[in-house]
Amino acid sequence: MEVAVLEYPGSLRGAAPVLSELAQRCNRTAAAGKCSGARMLVTRWTLGSRGVQRVAGAELFGDASPAIVVVPGNEPSWPLAPPDERVLAWLRDSHDDGSVLAGCDEGGLVMAASGVLAGRTVSLPDLSRCPALASTVPCWSQGERALVDDGDVLSASGPEAWKYLSLRLLTRIYGQQVMTETIQQLQLVIPRAVQDDLERFSPNFAHGDRCILKAQRWLHSIAARGTTLQDICESSGLEPRTLQRRFLKATGLCPIAYCQRLRIAKAQLLLQAGGMVDEVSWTVGYSDQSAFRRLFLRIVGVTPARYRRQILAQRRGERTRKPVPREAGAVMHPPA
Repeated sequence: MEVAVLEYPGSLRGAAPVLSELAQRCNRTAAAGKCSGARMLVTRWTLGSRGVQRVAGAELFGDASPAIVVVPGNEPSWPLAPPDERVLAWLRDSHDDGSVLAGCDEGGLVMAASGVLAGRTVSLPDLSRCPALASTVPCWSQGERALVDDGDVLSASGPEAWKYLSLRLLTRIYGQQVMTETIQQLQLVIPRAVQDDLERFSPNFAHGDRCILKAQRWLHSIAARGTTLQDICESSGLEPRTLQRRFLKATGLCPIAYCQRLRIAKAQLLLQAGGMVDEVSWTVGYSDQSAFRRLFLRIVGVTPARYRRQILAQRRGERTRKPVPREAGAVMHPPA
């Protein structure tokens, strides 16, 4: 699976090498564990005379759009220049072709300038860090979390943004087991709330089926609340039998199971924010609390009430725990 790192004037020079090192580590871990599924290959993309192009690797991927496009942050010593319109157009075109976009710090602001974040919940730094956006009225919602995964758009900001975004990409590509082993190998300390974000339902968008992609994006925009199979058929333009066959092939889940996981992922976020179980159940579309409880238990492994208690207890513990500096996690931070 191709993960493209977009290099623009002033972007972090170490982003692609660090991600490549992580990919090699995870490829070895996945092979040792005989894990099936995709393997990650990092490529570098930059703006040239013929538009945004791969620096190398065209012979491997041809004209196909990358499965994931990562837009890293800016070098601390460089002001973020107004993004080139050709870069912004390439981001829009890649997204339209099915690429997942992932922005870190100022990279998220570059994505915002392209218009792909309209109507989304995101994690972005202050707009003053991008003069081209300083006078812009945001058409997106600023989330409260350092890492926000909105399906086909990921964003992260803050001191540990690159670490969290990289780990979430590993989960999306390799699965939770390889991501967890990587955290253990690098001896990383991850706050419980971020750990939950890393482990949450990770859908596949890199399948190339435009009709299913259209349905997925619509489902994520409403968190699958109150949807029926007929609604999904209408959003995709497919007949029910065709939809179910192609949806399962593309995502690995039937449409109803996919919707259930989306709703439970939304419920986890609401419970982490302190929501009461009965309120959360109704908000995500379940009027029958017992049905919600059974589904949550089956997918998450604990009941909603116990999940909420665990989150509150873990946060109390984190507030009283002194941070311990660790050097092993240096691989996660691109050198400035």
